[in-house]
Amino acid sequence: MRNSSIKIDYIAGLIVDAIECCSVNGDETSFAKAVCELKVQFPNCNDEEITSIISLCMYLYSAKKTEHADLVLTAPDSFRVKTLRTRDTLRKLIEETEKSLTITGYSISDYFTEMLDLIIRKSQQGVYIRLYVNDMEKQKTTLERLMAYKSRFIQVYEYQKQEGDKMAALHAKLIVSDTRKSLVSSANLSYHGMQGNIEMGFLIESVDKAKQIEEVMKEMVRMKVFCKYEGR
Repeated sequence: MRNSSIKIDYIAGLIVDAIECCSVNGDETSFAKAVCELKVQFPNCNDEEITSIISLCMYLYSAKKTEHADLVLTAPDSFRVKTLRTRDTLRKLIEETEKSLTITGYSISDYFTEMLDLIIRKSQQGVYIRLYVNDMEKQKTTLERLMAYKSRFIQVYEYQKQEGDKMAALHAKLIVSDTRKSLVSSANLSYHGMQGNIEMGFLIESVDKAKQIEEVMKEMVRMKVFCKYEGR
């Protein structure tokens, strides 16, 4: 029974790899190996039945990948609104991150220090952190501890002021965890953003949207809109 289970896991992995290869590269040849393994595992199935098995797997995979979004709110505790809260959602996102974390910060206050300690711990566990900051001089005191731990696992990028528009700024407030979950909100990384103000946003579970956000940020680094902060 155990050997059969291992074989099924192996075939399932082949089918998932084939589906992802097809969706990303448009390459359907990867299904050939999965078909061969299915025929070995289920010798009594004809070609039509094998095709049906793969079609069912594709349907289940697509259903699992369906995008999902939840409203995230900052509001007084007295608000009896049944929704996710910004501070709790942010903390949970950071705590559950296993590989990579992308964060933007227009305004980062001392109130966020506890979260920064958590981010440092995640980097020490091998999580890659990319932090995009609007004005490093204004955030320097708050980020001092983070900068002390700056390594290949923590990269800080600073928005470059525009010559023709001194008021232009990094105003986006978002966090992307493991290129899978994205919190896009109006809330700054500050007391009022997490607790005092009325702020709204969405927690989006979507690999495609997360990749899109990260690619936009990386492209802006390539265009020198953001430059890696090396200290002054």
